[in-house]
Amino acid sequence: MKKLITIVIIFLLWHQNTIAQKIDSNDQNSREIDLIIQADDVKIGGTLSIPTKLNASSLVIMSSGSGDQDRDETLEGFKIFKVIAHHLASKGIASFRYDDRGVGVSTGDFVNSTFEDHSRDLEHIMAYFKSSAAHPFYDFILFGHSQGGILAGKVAAGNMSVKKVILMGAPAVPLIEVVTYQVRQDYEHTDLPKYLIEADVSAHNKLMRAIEDDKNIDEVYHLFKQTTENILSKMSSSHDVDSLKIKQQAIAKADEFKIIYGLPSLTSFLYQDPSKDYEQLKVPVLGLFGGLDFQVPIFQNKDRMENAFLKSGTDYHFITFDKANHFFQKATTGSRDEYATLDRKFVDGFLDGISNWILGKS
Repeated sequence: MKKLITIVIIFLLWHQNTIAQKIDSNDQNSREIDLIIQADDVKIGGTLSIPTKLNASSLVIMSSGSGDQDRDETLEGFKIFKVIAHHLASKGIASFRYDDRGVGVSTGDFVNSTFEDHSRDLEHIMAYFKSSAAHPFYDFILFGHSQGGILAGKVAAGNMSVKKVILMGAPAVPLIEVVTYQVRQDYEHTDLPKYLIEADVSAHNKLMRAIEDDKNIDEVYHLFKQTTENILSKMSSSHDVDSLKIKQQAIAKADEFKIIYGLPSLTSFLYQDPSKDYEQLKVPVLGLFGGLDFQVPIFQNKDRMENAFLKSGTDYHFITFDKANHFFQKATTGSRDEYATLDRKFVDGFLDGISNWILGKS
């Protein structure tokens, strides 16, 4: 799990749905207001970035990718949503970014929260702004990064308050397909035989399905463990293979993935097909793709997404950034190992591409 952050807030009671607020000046032309919004039995903490002069009537609401993320979507030290929010404010566009459940000042349990929980949280955020006397917004642009795009597409479908959708490195296939793709990617630079790689992909696939269906879990667990043991033995560079150590490593890996694939925060997304929701969208959509995104790759997702929009008949615009990774940094390989070594800034044209599209300049 990613590290949680502590956010210091100043408490000011002023609205029945908001129990705290902190106002910071971002620059002379905008300000940031920290809010806590009641959403059923949880509180969602977030930051409203609002320019002094609004050039767009819609509020951009940003939903982060997989894992428990803070409101800035801080990944490898790169505050992705904060940078986007400040850029939007400089262009006269208001935005709201928020902590996931159990992160920062948001309450609740992220690990055991489901896709439906996250959808309701986003709907509560929109409802809050529609009823707020201090910060009223009635139209929204849903912005989803990675797994957050699945959420944005689901909530936007049929919602008359949503006027546009922005999908940043978002999947268009069920997450189960992204996971199995990433399992294959982990072996890309190895000499492991294809039959063993595919055996491992199948072991992951079967374990996820067994847990989803609550059937044959023990049987599939043992298959996963044996497959892992076979792979570790094959990859061992020692002529004298320590079979006991390999067995222990295989058990540890099988145990780990049995837990991971049983987490509601993951399993509730696994078989959700985003393309079905994209087919229902009747509002303009901006799709952002990284040419070096190997977490949500173009070849697996762009065509599926485009076909969904062609079916819906909605207006859509795609921008591909050749050298961008999944965080839309300028990258060399796009691999996850490279993230921490890169400048914490977006590839050229990324931020302007978003704001220009929102303002109708592209």
